[in-house]
Parts: sequence; structure tokens; C-alpha cells
Amino acid sequence: MKYIPIGITSKRDLASMMQPSDFSNELYDGVQLRKDRKERPVVIMHSRRNTPMEWKVAYGCSTIFFNTLEEAVAYCEKHGMALLKEDR
Repeated sequence: MKYIPIGITSKRDLASMMQPSDFSNELYDGVQLRKDRKERPVVIMHSRRNTPMEWKVAYGCSTIFFNTLEEAVAYCEKHGMALLKEDR
């Protein structure tokens, strides 16, 4: 993650300052930033390489892979992961 918070702020304020691209790395681009029902961050990411399942949803210690962005978004919506920001 590129963003390093300094100081004290609420979780709500911190989330408003983050961008999906803050979670990008050499293998994945952060595309959507979401939150789960407990206000924890959820990121939908797209692989920079050509892979069979190029989309993933990362939250907590879990990662789930999908073939399409639509499938990843549907999973998030089904599990109450609300959209915060979209980077694409």
C-alpha cells in the first residue's frame, strides 16, 4: 500500500482519503474500493498478467478470484460490500 497515514483520524475519514490505486502492486491494479458490513476495507483488483482468473476480491486475510469484473462486483454486492470509490 502506498498510503501511510500519519496522525489520528477516524476510520470514516481515512477511507475517504484512500484510492483503489493505493492497493496496486507489481501484479495487480486496484480497481474498486469497498467496505464490508463492519466498515473494513475490501478491494477489487485486476491482474496485470494474462491469467485465467484475472479479477480478485481481497479483504482481511481472504482472497477470492473471478473470471470477470461483473462476477467480482456481484459477489461483493451479495455479501454486503458497499462501493466507496471507483478508480476506472
